[in-house]
Amino acid sequence: MPSSWPPFLVSRLRNDLEQLATSVSSRPKNRSDDEHIWLTRFLLVRTCGYLEQVTYETARGYVLEKSGGLVKAFAMSWLDRSRNPSPDNLLELVGRFDLQLRSDLDSLFEDDDQRLRREVALLVDRRNKIAHGLNEGITASKAISLKADAEKVSDWFIMNMRPGR
Repeated sequence: MPSSWPPFLVSRLRNDLEQLATSVSSRPKNRSDDEHIWLTRFLLVRTCGYLEQVTYETARGYVLEKSGGLVKAFAMSWLDRSRNPSPDNLLELVGRFDLQLRSDLDSLFEDDDQRLRREVALLVDRRNKIAHGLNEGITASKAISLKADAEKVSDWFIMNMRPGR
């Protein structure tokens, strides 16, 4: 078992994300609308980045702990190709480890009439729009909601990719 789980980077990123979300949700009166819109966009980008990093770091931690030699080198070379954390990409990643894990994650995405699947897809779509300079139309409350959804998926990865599970 690794010395700490989740990996330190994941814990640090989660803490930073919490601080940013608090700043967005508790808007001071002296913050202009324009500043608040940009801070909300930044929260959305960081939320998507957090989900992406959690999936990478937990998969990486699992491989590092559970494999060695050429198998480890092979697995790590595949993991180094970072992809958008869309539901389909996340399912593909998990499915490479185990079909039952894929089925479990798919069930999480399918619950509540696929709400979580839609929200994670929206998160990735809006992050990409922001990155390409397009108007994404996300309110602060929606960004906070998407953060909670990304944390739900991230928590699934932290729990299910834990090497000692």
